[in-house]
Amino acid sequence: MIWIEDLSFEYSGNENILKNLNLKTGKKGFFSLVGRSGCGKSTLCLALNGLIPHEIGGKISGKVEVNGLDTQKHPIKELATHVGMVFQNPESQLFALSAEDEIAFGPSNLALSLDEIEKRVTNALKLLKIEHLRDKSPEEMSSGEKQKVAIASALAMEPEILVLDEPTANLDPASTEDIFRILKKLSRNMLVFVAEHDIGKVLEYSDMIAVMDKGSIVLEGTPEKILNDSMIDKYLYLPKICRISKKIGIFPIVSKASELAERTRLKRRLSSEKKRKKKSESIIEIKDLWFEYKDKTAVLKNINLDIKKGEFVAIVGQNGAGKSTLALHLNGLLKPLRGDIIVDGKNTKVEKVSSLSKIVGYAFQNPDIQFFEDTLTEEISFGPRNLGVKDSEIKLRAESIFRYTGLEKFRDKDPFSLSVGQKRRVSIASILSMEPKVIIIDEPSTGLDIKTINSLMKLIKKLNSSGHTIIMITHDMELVSDYAERVIVMKNGEVIGDGNTGDVFNNEKLVRDAQLMLPELMRFGKLVGDIDIITMDDCLDAIEKNKCCR
Repeated sequence: MIWIEDLSFEYSGNENILKNLNLKTGKKGFFSLVGRSGCGKSTLCLALNGLIPHEIGGKISGKVEVNGLDTQKHPIKELATHVGMVFQNPESQLFALSAEDEIAFGPSNLALSLDEIEKRVTNALKLLKIEHLRDKSPEEMSSGEKQKVAIASALAMEPEILVLDEPTANLDPASTEDIFRILKKLSRNMLVFVAEHDIGKVLEYSDMIAVMDKGSIVLEGTPEKILNDSMIDKYLYLPKICRISKKIGIFPIVSKASELAERTRLKRRLSSEKKRKKKSESIIEIKDLWFEYKDKTAVLKNINLDIKKGEFVAIVGQNGAGKSTLALHLNGLLKPLRGDIIVDGKNTKVEKVSSLSKIVGYAFQNPDIQFFEDTLTEEISFGPRNLGVKDSEIKLRAESIFRYTGLEKFRDKDPFSLSVGQKRRVSIASILSMEPKVIIIDEPSTGLDIKTINSLMKLIKKLNSSGHTIIMITHDMELVSDYAERVIVMKNGEVIGDGNTGDVFNNEKLVRDAQLMLPELMRFGKLVGDIDIITMDDCLDAIEKNKCCR
């Protein structure tokens, strides 16, 4: 049970992040915390296991109790036996040489017997379906695999409360569904407390939901109560299915395609498939590419692709499919074992990364790893300065980029002090200062609420419209359907599909083989009669013309 009374907290030198927050949960169940980026969700999670205030400095007032223990009076070591914590970035909590050692670390510190430790490790591996990772080093794992190991490590402690901050941010759709199902099963016997941006999953799996805004709880209740609250649109950007349900006057508002399909009958077949613009001039040519890491396991196998100038391409597939490894070849950070990659006429095998970075910019999944300087102005200037650009030109570029990205008011701020969404903009801005022709964006929606995602994607679409080639690596099929012209599907290091967005999503065998999750509106269209629906406009137009949901 969690009991919070009048909790306020501010980090050293900053304004209050949490403000007179009050919350009470039951002893078990699936409790979700939602709200826009920067509202205080992660800070609240850190207060539940004692990291705030014991390890993270700041000014705190009010009270937090977990299972009757005051987190300000009891040490983290004691609280850890009651509250398990899984962080948004798994790399921040993994340090062992193998998954087995990582999962065993916590139970070992409880002085348990070797048999009990082995039992807990085996159970956690099995529960997360990652037995194959037992002897693998985290350095050799994909982001999603690391996240699963982090969750398994927390479960091995057998806590009464499991707190997870964006547990599926780095997972593919199939793995995300697995994790939510596992958490739902766990919630029958313990309290699962999840801070999450995926409103659709929250509505589907939660028993109770609390909505945060500006450091306080503003709404609380069952999913149905939250959905139908008259104030919900002020605090959350609802999924498309919910907005359509609301638009056509279905109450209570439904939260899943299957629910809306049961109440809606559409007869007219649509042809709203997103067509790829014909572009002829290549910017990236990949020929017979093979690559393997030190363990000699082939990660990329005979990849052949031709990416045209000005395309908006999405690369999709399960965790470990090879998406990021492929992308890291495009700017020379990795070199082919066999085959060639030609970027704007230059072979990456012989070109330096510094030379290729003028053509291909890479915005990493975790923006923190690409920050070097103390202010945004210095950060945006870092790249071109290292390329030998004159100071006068750097200044002009920085001013233009500040206006273009809407970051003017943060120019003197430390990049690390910004919200996740703002950091994402900074990472893109720092790439733009080098004026690349191609921009690779790895998981742009990770850790962001829908409103922030939409703001970021408008910027990315704006870059595409101005002539930049965009390559987006993502598990978010909603982003793919909304923005990508072309989809490249990967599995086990191979390209198993490549085509127009609509063609790929309508290829049932391909979607099934790659374990992709169709966008919500497409699932809705299939459920009501194999209707091709990609955008909200498609769906609303069909409903309007068929007059079936008055």
